Amino acid sequence: MDIIRHEGVGKLTTRTLSRAVGIAQPTLFLHFGNKSHILVALVDTIQERLQKGMAGLGLAQMTPLERLMAVIRAHLNFIQQQPGIPRLLFSETLQSGDPIFRDRMNELVMFFLNFITGLIVAAQEEGEIRSDIVPQQNACILIAAVQGLAFRWILSDHRFDLAEQADAVITTFIEGWAPRV
Repeated sequence: MDIIRHEGVGKLTTRTLSRAVGIAQPTLFLHFGNKSHILVALVDTIQERLQKGMAGLGLAQMTPLERLMAVIRAHLNFIQQQPGIPRLLFSETLQSGDPIFRDRMNELVMFFLNFITGLIVAAQEEGEIRSDIVPQQNACILIAAVQGLAFRWILSDHRFDLAEQADAVITTFIEGWAPRV
């Protein structure tokens, strides 16, 4: 992630990675085979860490809307701690590279989309969000807003706190989703 953060995905090669971790390049090939497999393993690690972070939030004790807010904050906090993630997500390698890597990244995005959709549905069932809101469509829009925020953070050279901005984004959505009186 450090190589990606500082130099971009294009500069992540088996040579630069083997030097960074202090092993011979053939050893890296023995474990991963090629760069695509390394990137897939990286996405697997990202998902594991995200899920572990979510498990530590105590979501079961929260209302669905509180869960949604906590998950988005935690997601952006995770990105702030791992600034290479947005560079990976918005990379040319992902968009035109190996389909194995692209498919694995798509699985991660779909996992998150389905998770957020489930939180919106649960909030609707509790009456916290209007019933006329289309859950998956609004989950897509929320994720796009979060990704846009992360992209803006990268472009600003990390000059603002993502967690603070997260609250503004989440509040805007929640106010728009609120039951009408």
